[in-house]
Amino acid sequence: MKRLALWCVAISVMLSLAGCGGAVPTDSKVTTAPTAETGFRVGFGRAKVTPQESVPMGGYENSSLRMSTGLFTDLYVNVLAVDDGENTLLLMTIDHSWFHRNLADPIRKALLKDYGIPEEYVLMNGTHTHAAPDASNIAEPAQVRDNKRVQELSLEAVRLALDDLKPACIFIGSVMTENMNFVRRYFMDDGSFTGDNYPGTGTTMVSHESEADGQMQLMKFVREGGKDILIANFQAHPHLEGKSNSLSAQNVGAFRDAVEQKLDVYSIYWQGAAGNLNSSSYIPGETVYTKRNEYGDALADYAVSVYDSMTEVNSGPVKVIHYDLACEVNHAYDHLAAEARTIWEYYNETGDGKGATEMGNPLGIHSPFHANRILGNAELGDTKDIPLAAFSFGDVSGVVVPYEMFDTNGMQIKEQTPFAMTFIFGYANPGYYGYIPSAAAWENGGYEVDNCTYVGGTGDKLAQDYLNLLAELKK
Repeated sequence: MKRLALWCVAISVMLSLAGCGGAVPTDSKVTTAPTAETGFRVGFGRAKVTPQESVPMGGYENSSLRMSTGLFTDLYVNVLAVDDGENTLLLMTIDHSWFHRNLADPIRKALLKDYGIPEEYVLMNGTHTHAAPDASNIAEPAQVRDNKRVQELSLEAVRLALDDLKPACIFIGSVMTENMNFVRRYFMDDGSFTGDNYPGTGTTMVSHESEADGQMQLMKFVREGGKDILIANFQAHPHLEGKSNSLSAQNVGAFRDAVEQKLDVYSIYWQGAAGNLNSSSYIPGETVYTKRNEYGDALADYAVSVYDSMTEVNSGPVKVIHYDLACEVNHAYDHLAAEARTIWEYYNETGDGKGATEMGNPLGIHSPFHANRILGNAELGDTKDIPLAAFSFGDVSGVVVPYEMFDTNGMQIKEQTPFAMTFIFGYANPGYYGYIPSAAAWENGGYEVDNCTYVGGTGDKLAQDYLNLLAELKK
């Protein structure tokens, strides 16, 4: 097998623009190579990355306040390797909140050294489970040890995927689900708006801000001499374990297990545009799943229902395009920085989120996390870069989203893509850029707006930039 040539590095581009929503720069380049005679091949690799000791847990409050004490389900890293005979694309997914730089950077450097795979061809995302290690907390020696172990295991999963490369055909399909995800932003019985860590004056939540994107997108690789691989792209925060201190892949892991049992395939779950979506609802009377296994089994049934009727599409050369985009920072709360610091320090010293919220509410600071965002934004300049990327191979593509995209922006991309299907590869590297709400959601405020680095409208402009990237890839 031919490995990636190092010339890919030289012609890849990282550009910075002074504002969101612009067209792809005319001097940007798509990294690609013609398909060789060896043809289109796909491989799968997996490694168990469950910590072997107590580690800080991410997903909710400050991880220094929450250490793992038990285990519900094991955590895994899954690797999809896509090879066109010249270029190899690695799509890596871990059962963490996201694929943190502390893990991603050493892995990418090792893959460049050992296999000659350029860093921009190693794309990583997290399933966004809220019951996994916080790889960012390197103040804890146990987390440093776990990070090192995860790096080694991830490289082993890549090796397995490369060794597993086999000729493949691509099939795509989709199915609309019911009661599998909900917009977690609400209007109350008195017309006020509420959400996580955001005050509402009413007593009962009566409607969602908008209707959730219930579409699950699927991609199947049928391989010569190898087991099929099924990619599921869905969107919902995996949080059914609640704030337990037990590690878990949550409903994502339950879905993978159920699919592999029902279909005898390798299964990978790509978390989509879930910034405003939960797998449960507070609206009285709505049918919700409260257990991860029941949820996973029900979601798997949707995938199974369309598995045999998926449509074959063309494979093609592997392409990746990317650049940095400068977006305007929200400095509307800079004048409250001193008060925000007091609230954030109180929260870190006590862990008293309710008390910190009560301190902030009279000032318009709705949670300790809002206070922390105010502090962070006050330290930034007028703009901050967001790295955008997209990939394609034949009739399918994906956008690499390093933030919590709202489902309305995800639907915008999926509906307007020039490809047969575009996947939202969410919670992705390099880094995590927080919530970036849609323009419509911004008007109501809420937890996600409070915790956004950027000004209103940025989410919609970024969606258009991703569509521009896809148009460039399609040429």
